[in-house]
Amino acid sequence: MIDKNNLTGFDTVCLHGGHTTESHRAHLTPIYASSTYIYESAEQAAAIFRGEEPGYIYGRWGNPTIAEAEEKIALLEGYGLKDAQGGPLKLKAILHASGMAAISTALLGNLKAGHKIITHHSLYGGTHEIIERILPDFGIETIIVDFHDADKTADAIKADTTIRLMFIETPANPTLQCLDLQSLSALAKSLGLIVCVDNTFATPYLQQPFRWDVDYVVHSTTKFLNGHGTAIGGVLVGKDLQRMKTGITKTHRLLGGNSNAFDAFLLTNGLRTLSLRMDRHCSNAEKVAAYLNGHAAVAHVNYLGLTDHPDYATATKQMKHPGAMLSYELKGGFDAGVKFINSLKICTNAVSLGTCDTLVSHPASTTHMGVSREQRLKFGITDGLIRMSVGLENIEDLLNDLEQAMS
Repeated sequence: MIDKNNLTGFDTVCLHGGHTTESHRAHLTPIYASSTYIYESAEQAAAIFRGEEPGYIYGRWGNPTIAEAEEKIALLEGYGLKDAQGGPLKLKAILHASGMAAISTALLGNLKAGHKIITHHSLYGGTHEIIERILPDFGIETIIVDFHDADKTADAIKADTTIRLMFIETPANPTLQCLDLQSLSALAKSLGLIVCVDNTFATPYLQQPFRWDVDYVVHSTTKFLNGHGTAIGGVLVGKDLQRMKTGITKTHRLLGGNSNAFDAFLLTNGLRTLSLRMDRHCSNAEKVAAYLNGHAAVAHVNYLGLTDHPDYATATKQMKHPGAMLSYELKGGFDAGVKFINSLKICTNAVSLGTCDTLVSHPASTTHMGVSREQRLKFGITDGLIRMSVGLENIEDLLNDLEQAMS
């Protein structure tokens, strides 16, 4: 029996965190493919429904396979952190069907008509579209400012008392801007705002936003947490346990964006090798960024490990490593981007990220095609921008493929 309260290493948490001995003593928690659960008596059912006795009720409300993935992610996000009383920081995670479902729960679980969000330029395309196209119909508006400018950010919040929540994505997709979580969270909390951080690009191995007193962290678990491109998923992690167990859980269940046992099983298996994979991802990304940074066909490279990146100092302060994501602008613009994508032989042309193989995409024609060109350019998502999720291949093969595709 694993004592999950006495796991001292991050790698050990990846392997054993959240796991409890299963009734049939299976080595790994099985896929609980059941839509509902039975009770020994009417009294037991009532006790479980009231929350007085642990147990499962209905697949949309969770199951043992999902619970292990949730507990493991909560432990990883809180690894080594302390609460206000000096004890281990306890977090609750809720697994969702997708990252967008997790973001929807975070927003709709904390906002109502008349509230506003404050956020920054260069968000993931789906996030940008939900705040611009969906939430206004619910009476929830968004203010976009440059979060690098602390004074303007503070002025914007002070000027509008309806701003309720600050949403931060760092590193941001796909421009790789890195925002100062410590200063932004301190500002937001001093002015009474809720803070939600999308930590998908970094994972808790490289960055732990709860270190800076944020309220929520979201991930697309589809990406590095799963790591193999086998399942869509998302997770919302919160530190207010009572709020997470009541209002946020209620919103999640009623919106219906629940995960399922099969995807949770795949996610748990991926999490077991998270730290090992991230080390190789990051090592390869450093070498790829250095190669691209000196290439004649490349106008500039967005990688937080390059000292000329404007956010290099921030990334160095709050991240264990600059990460496995980068983007770069080809000098030939849109046509050069398309030609490059079509010439790749080893790197995979796909719009996701965080899988074992290297994924390369052209945001202007894929992930951000729903964002107007004017807004794209304003956010730094230019016509020739290529986004790259660096995989685990031998670095020589990656560099050779990039060279032939740009020749």
